[in-house]
Amino acid sequence: MSKQLHIVLNLAILLLVAGFVGYVIVSVNSGTVEYSGAETESADFVSPCTLEATGALPGGVRRMRLSGDRIYLASSDSVFAFGRDDMVCLNRFYAGENMADIAVDNGKEEIYALYGAEVRVFTRNGKLIREWEACSDNALYASIALSDDYAFVTDAENKNICQYTKDGNFIRFIHSPRGFVIPSYSFDIENFRDTVYCVNSGRHLVESYTVDGKFIGSFGIPGSKPGTFSGCCNPARITFDADGQMLTSEKGNPRVCLFERSGRFVRMLLNSKMLGGGHDACEIQAENGRIYVAGQEKINVYKTNEISL
Repeated sequence: MSKQLHIVLNLAILLLVAGFVGYVIVSVNSGTVEYSGAETESADFVSPCTLEATGALPGGVRRMRLSGDRIYLASSDSVFAFGRDDMVCLNRFYAGENMADIAVDNGKEEIYALYGAEVRVFTRNGKLIREWEACSDNALYASIALSDDYAFVTDAENKNICQYTKDGNFIRFIHSPRGFVIPSYSFDIENFRDTVYCVNSGRHLVESYTVDGKFIGSFGIPGSKPGTFSGCCNPARITFDADGQMLTSEKGNPRVCLFERSGRFVRMLLNSKMLGGGHDACEIQAENGRIYVAGQEKINVYKTNEISL
């Protein structure tokens, strides 16, 4: 074979391989929305938020939820209720060791407490109503979200979402079409108007599903600039305001960013300096033009300017 023909054949093989790789990338990312043009985080960053109030919290707060005039906080073994106006502790009850998350059913004023392989439901004063065990062996539950009829629980060990009725009857497993990659227990889940959103943190994605478990789509790209997700496992936390805008909380370089529900990046709200530095993601909730941020044994309430929350 001549040297010239050999070169031509090698080029042809290279083009075929490149085409195949391109096809695979397109197929894997089908349904993923990628938005760029994110602002660069800089020393002269100006936040659209101003600190309105602050209060001390018990150490080791793991999760936070808003409900009516109360802020509910979960430590590893207890649930605290604080008043939203004065941030005074109104109630505390022991819920059991190694609690991972809580969710509040506002209609019934019930608190769902999540553990590694169990769900317990309490009244808001701490009376145990019902409980059920995980439907899978070796479960390691990470986060819980409620719809009108169902409880959705993420399992970091089996890498799926478990759907239950609120009485604890198992309905189905929900699997990501891309496969969930959960490197460090960052597997947050939320429901907004009967669409279920969860983080696929190892892939730097937020994915959405119907309440019947059907995949809708996802968004997110890796990177260091605001509007992208950096490190091994971000975003760590997600939440929504009343209009369906999504707030994300990241760890490693802690910050809080705002996205439209479609995945379009709006802007960074709080940077690492405003959040007190460190490496852990802060707990966040948003309502009535305010962002509630829990972390480092305190809760800060920010009022948002220039933007609607």
